[in-house]
Amino acid sequence: MTLTRRTFRSTPLFLAVLCTPFAAAAQSTGSVTVYGLVDVAVRRATNVTAAGNSDTSMDDGTFTGSRLGFRGREDLGGGLAAVFTMEHGFDPSTGTPLQGSATADYGQVQAPTRFWGRQVFMGLSAPYGSVLFGHQYTLAHAVAARFQPQGNPNNLALSIFSSHHIARQDNLMRVDGKVAGVEVSVSKTFGEVAANDGSDAWALSATWTSGPVFVGGYVQQMNNVSDTERRKIVGLGGNWKASPMFTFYGGAMRRTNAVSPQENTVWTLGANIEVLPEVTLSVAHLSDDQGGSSALDGSRKVSYLSASYRFSKRTDIAATIDGNQVKGGYAKPAFMGTTGDQTAFTVDVRHTF
Repeated sequence: MTLTRRTFRSTPLFLAVLCTPFAAAAQSTGSVTVYGLVDVAVRRATNVTAAGNSDTSMDDGTFTGSRLGFRGREDLGGGLAAVFTMEHGFDPSTGTPLQGSATADYGQVQAPTRFWGRQVFMGLSAPYGSVLFGHQYTLAHAVAARFQPQGNPNNLALSIFSSHHIARQDNLMRVDGKVAGVEVSVSKTFGEVAANDGSDAWALSATWTSGPVFVGGYVQQMNNVSDTERRKIVGLGGNWKASPMFTFYGGAMRRTNAVSPQENTVWTLGANIEVLPEVTLSVAHLSDDQGGSSALDGSRKVSYLSASYRFSKRTDIAATIDGNQVKGGYAKPAFMGTTGDQTAFTVDVRHTF
């Protein structure tokens, strides 16, 4: 989703007023963009409690998480620029900060009071590529978003890919470049915990876009915080805008572990249908088949249908029906009361600025 922005630009006159010795710095051109998104969802779901009862809740957005962000850029000459992003996530139903701690310990250090939990990084950008340092999205998360009609869903009940590849990591260095129309990215993490420098945590992705077709793939390896397990993710997929009305999505992912016998094979198919200029239908099915041992053998299936209506470029409303089915040795997701089935109906109101 494209966010509307408010931008403040520095000028030589403004800098000269601040302090004469900085007149040389006034030759650069810089800007800071303030942006945000507020998405409130009211959700009615079955099988939420330990007794299998239904419940109604007010949550952060179904597909997009609420946020407040600052993005900056200063041109340094010759096409080189200094860039930064600082993004805070919050639950609009309570005002509580989100993304306060690492995810399943593969995000590295625990930080329960983290404020810039969505992203905080800086680096250098040039026409031929960039290098970025900080708390960032993993490469697998960025590429897998292009396999799905609504990106990686914010609500865990509609998400499968993110539970395996982890959305964000700390201490992440990312290098991007473009070669012969192919965009290539490499990342590496540093300093997860004492005595663990994160040397085995890395990722590589490559994407290609030609007209209405996008294809992307990635390999990502992650260590847990205690350095006792190593997880590897391999994924491939893309999307195709077949016409102004139809865009199709698909992708697959394979997860293996160095110690645990658990293996997961995930695939998804979906589509966006522009019924009217103001109305979009999104439909998707995701499947996660798990194996590795008789105790682990199981599966999780997710399907959803969502319809959104845009009042304007900034404000829209959406209604979503989704269903989960968990079987066998697949671990019960936290959003379900008991292993089995769950269905839900959600209404979102979303505004960007």
